[in-house]
Amino acid sequence: MKRDGRTLDHATLEEFRLLALRRVREGEKPSAVVRSLGMNRTSIYRWLKAASGRGKGERALASRPATGRPCKLTATQQAQVFRWINGKDPRQYGLDFGLWTRQIAATLIEKKFGLKLGVTAVGRMLARLGLSPQKPLQRAYQRDPQAIERWQRETYPGIAAAARQSGADIYFWDESGFRADTVHGKTWGVKGKTPVIERPGQRQSISAASAVNAKGGFWFATYQGGLTAELFVVWWSSYFGHIDRLLSCRFLLEGNG
Repeated sequence: MKRDGRTLDHATLEEFRLLALRRVREGEKPSAVVRSLGMNRTSIYRWLKAASGRGKGERALASRPATGRPCKLTATQQAQVFRWINGKDPRQYGLDFGLWTRQIAATLIEKKFGLKLGVTAVGRMLARLGLSPQKPLQRAYQRDPQAIERWQRETYPGIAAAARQSGADIYFWDESGFRADTVHGKTWGVKGKTPVIERPGQRQSISAASAVNAKGGFWFATYQGGLTAELFVVWWSSYFGHIDRLLSCRFLLEGNG
């Protein structure tokens, strides 16, 4: 398994470079050395080339001081920022949003310390503190391109033919549910540990159903709880104007389930 050098600190990378150089000088093949270290094959040849210059040697592989502006916050202040964010909610500090962003962290830093930092600087600092933007794990619903193509090629032509023969309209139906506690954004938390966001114990939710046809007909409704046969008949009778007209109409309803 190859290591990503970007995930290693400067001291560790320097040790890897020096170890690789010494082992090659002792007679090992560069390919075998880099494979045992789990690094990229091109890395070791770049290190050997850097160390081969006149008067350079191992000094060429030493870590260089990080460039860029130093952080405006002291180590103590940065530790305080970590405590503010780790496992906490911005609303606990009088802020309006429930998820941590770089801008919200910058706002809190300015509010508490009187120091104004850009979002890029805040992001770098949070990363140094071991924090990363995360989103709670969710089960993803995956499209099946082959099933979609098969439905368009085989299933729908049969539905359309049946509708033409009976003089029926085709409606495409879908249902959706919406919850007030659904998480759509990301917040900053300790790497490898999904943050927990507090929410009200009572779950507020609403369901919606809609149908559309190829002639431009459109219908929708919202409701609480589950869908029942009685509710379904009430909806469609209201759409067609009266229950008797509903019973005299012919239509095919195609859902996604």
